[in-house]
Amino acid sequence: MEEIKEAKVVEEIENNELVKPEFKSEIKAELKGITQIEDNINDVKEYALKLSDYYSIKEFDEETLKDAKNERAEVNKFKDKVAYFRKGITNKFNEPLEKFTTTAKETEKILKETYDTINGQIKAYEDKQKAEKEEEVKNYFDELCEAENIDFVNYEQANVNVTLSATMKSLKEQAKKFVDKVVDDINLINSTQFVDEIMIEYKKDLNVSRAITEVNNRHAELEKVKQQKEEQVEQKLNDKEMLNRIDNLSAPKIENMEKSEQENDPLVTATFKYTCRRSVMVELVKFMKERGGELEQLK
Repeated sequence: MEEIKEAKVVEEIENNELVKPEFKSEIKAELKGITQIEDNINDVKEYALKLSDYYSIKEFDEETLKDAKNERAEVNKFKDKVAYFRKGITNKFNEPLEKFTTTAKETEKILKETYDTINGQIKAYEDKQKAEKEEEVKNYFDELCEAENIDFVNYEQANVNVTLSATMKSLKEQAKKFVDKVVDDINLINSTQFVDEIMIEYKKDLNVSRAITEVNNRHAELEKVKQQKEEQVEQKLNDKEMLNRIDNLSAPKIENMEKSEQENDPLVTATFKYTCRRSVMVELVKFMKERGGELEQLK
């Protein structure tokens, strides 16, 4: 099939049957001129393809060389002409496009400025409405606190979510719910043992559970320390009492006992464990040594 096509091209060119196209259109801004120019370019394209096929298989001689140079010049002219139309038409159509783009961007800018102006006015009005609504809720909150004699909380702690869509009734209910909880917490604290201390802790973050637990734990620790101190004092008294008893022992020393008495008082060995202060132990050992007998220290 390719051989038949190439042979036909050669035949057309050698018989001068290949029609050389001509540009019949000028560059126009109107869209309707594009179709005619495009048809011309398609003719040139077809013409160039046929020439390319022809010269790709043609064996050159002097005559062929002359024709080829002429055709090369024509092809170059066509190339320049197509480039001319391409650039010209592109520029023609870019002109209104650029104008449109500029106009569109300017309009967008103006629209944004207009939007910002309207939006700013709306926001200012809504902020004013919201501020008035919040002021009313705050006054109601302060009245509730005054009625309950609560002077350690502020409106911000209530976290009332004031929005334009919220009704005044729902906003006041939020404020009252907060104050009611504080009242309940105070009543709970008043029922405890360490009211003043727990109130001090409660005012830090309004966490009644934490306040009660912390104060109770603190007092439990203090009670434990107090008990330990009392036990230490009691131990000292016991040790002192033991020393006094040892000092008051009046039993005669063994070496001063009569022989007959010693025979009637046989030797005995006792093993026991006694825990006391070191000073007491020293006195006890000393006493046992003075009373005679053998003292063996266990390992």
